[in-house]
Order: sequence, then C-alpha cells, then structure tokens
Amino acid sequence: MKKGYYIHFQGRQSIGVSKKIDMQMEELRKFFDVQEMEVETVARSLPNRVLGLFPTASIARDYRAALEKMDDPDFLYVRRTVADRAYLGFWKRVKERYPNCKIIIELFTYPYDKDDFGKWNAWPFYIKELLYRPKLKNYVDRFATYTEDQEIFGIPTLQSANGIHVERVPQVAGEFADGQINIIGVAYMQRHHGYERIIKGLHEYYTNQKNPEYKVVLRLVGDGPEKPLYQELVSKYHLEAYVHFYPTMSGEELDRLYDTCDMALVSFGMYKAGFYGKMCALKSRECLAKGMPLITGCEIDVLPEDYPYAKVFSNDSSVVDIGEITALYKRIRSSVGSKKELADKIRAFAREHVSMEAVMRNVVMYIES
Repeated sequence: MKKGYYIHFQGRQSIGVSKKIDMQMEELRKFFDVQEMEVETVARSLPNRVLGLFPTASIARDYRAALEKMDDPDFLYVRRTVADRAYLGFWKRVKERYPNCKIIIELFTYPYDKDDFGKWNAWPFYIKELLYRPKLKNYVDRFATYTEDQEIFGIPTLQSANGIHVERVPQVAGEFADGQINIIGVAYMQRHHGYERIIKGLHEYYTNQKNPEYKVVLRLVGDGPEKPLYQELVSKYHLEAYVHFYPTMSGEELDRLYDTCDMALVSFGMYKAGFYGKMCALKSRECLAKGMPLITGCEIDVLPEDYPYAKVFSNDSSVVDIGEITALYKRIRSSVGSKKELADKIRAFAREHVSMEAVMRNVVMYIES
C-alpha cells in the first residue's frame, strides 16, 4: 500500500477546514496509508516579525521538523498556503530526498489573489507569492483545482471539487404543501449571502399580486452581521407574515425545519466580493445531499445548465423575481409524484457529483498511476 502525508498549515484552527481535512483523509485512507502533518508556525519576536515582511524573508514555519517526520512517502497532499522562500525550499528538499514522491497541492480557491491579498496589509505576502510561486513548477507535480483549468502557473491540474459525505446528511422528509412554497436559507449571514435580493423580491411579489397562486414563505436560519439589515427590510416592507427568522440551529432541530421546506437558498451576493465564476460552496453540496432544489444568485460548478431542479439568477444586485421561483416549483411538482421522489433524484445526483468518493477520484487515480 502506498503511503503519504496530508499536509496543512494550522488548518485545524477553522472548524469548516478541519471537517474538510477529516473527510479528505478518510477518503484517501480507503486506498493509502495516510498520516496527517501540520506544519507549525514558530513564535518570533516583534522585530523579527517585521523583518519577515521583506520579500525574500520567510514566514516562520517549522519545515525542518516536518521534513524530519517524513518516512519515504509516495505522495504528499497539501492545502495551499502563501508561497515564500522557505515554502519553495521545503518542496525542493522533499524532491531531493524523495525524487519519486508526488507532490499535489490543493488550490481550494482559484483565482485567489483578490481573496487572499486584497487588503493593504496583505501586500507584503502578495509580493512573496508573486516572487516564488512561478518556481513551484520545478517541484510540484499537480495542482488539485475546483476549476476547469488544465494548467495553473505552469503546473498540470487534477480536476476536483468541494465534496461531502452524502450519506451522513439526512435526506429531507415531509410532503409538499398545497398552495404554499417554503424556502429555507441557512447561513452565518454575511454580505455575500445577499438575501436582501430575495426579501425585496417578496415585496414586489406581494405588491403586484393580490391573490397569488402560491404563498411564498422564507425561513432564514442563523445569525451574523447582515441579519439586522434583513430584519429591517422585512419590517420596512411589512413582510413579517412571509419571512421568519430563526437563531443558529443544528442537528435534529434543523433537520425538522428543513423537512417543512421545499427549496433551499445558496448565495446571492458573490458579486460584492468580486467573484463571477462558478461557486463550489459546501452549502450547495449539503442541500443537494438533503435532496432539495436550489435557488442561487451565482452559478454552481457541478450543476449543468439544463439541471431541472435549480434556478440560477444573475450574479448582481437585481431583485429576484419570485415568479420565476414559483414557475420552477410548478414544473417540479408536475414532474414528480411526491417530495420523496424528488429528494431521491437530487440525492442520487449528489452521490455522483459531490460525494467525497466522486470529488477525490482523480486524485486517487493519479496517486495510484
């Protein structure tokens, strides 16, 4: 059995990243002997931290200890971090010591310059990145990317995607309600969620239609900095009967609320972050695994254009046309016999496209080759 290391740079500090590390390692361990390796950051005095901002200086990471822990690996699977002189030197030393070791670096976002280095205080690290990442092609064998790029920075890619353990997500239950559409949005509400577009859309829907065919109800679950804005808009438009707010929920309590809903929201404000590509957010995967039709304001990477159980609105500030949502719901209702039949179809799609087995397949095949 081939052996390797899953390398990250303090990835356990984030709950979401930590979960993803666990899922990816679990999948890799079905085929290989995989050990986790965290490259730790070393404490430095303030003067040394300041000196470390210079372009040719390096972020204080203990690469020596990481190299000493390695024992003849066949591969390394790595979560990307800022490229600098020491980062480049680490891969060089790995290749010198283990020339047949395959180095695979996961680009969990790409392009990432604006996200990672958009703020002025990140510029010193951006200069390091620009200086050293072109040289990675001398040592790195593949980038695992969620995009369709065949090559990035001169390095061939492996097509991957954000994935989840589909079978661990409870499938949505319940029945369709006559004359009513319940839409759920679950998030730590931030600017990129853009739920104000939906709320304004509901305002127009109920203003223009005195006796609509469907009563559309929005259930927003979670807290976050944008929640007061959404609550203010609901009050302004007198939508209290149609928009219900819930605190952060999880587990069976949240599953029961999902069971009362027919469609799920993803994000409607990605344009605010300057993102106009195809989104690979875990929320979209979770909703597909639950078996729920999606409503989104940004294209989702795994969905074909003709996917029948999703509505993709434009990635801008325009008000969402609720009539288009009701039209989709009506088409879906006419095509399936029950809510369970619909959920089964969507969940089967999730197994094929966003399960960990599916998204890690190309990586596994490359390591085995």
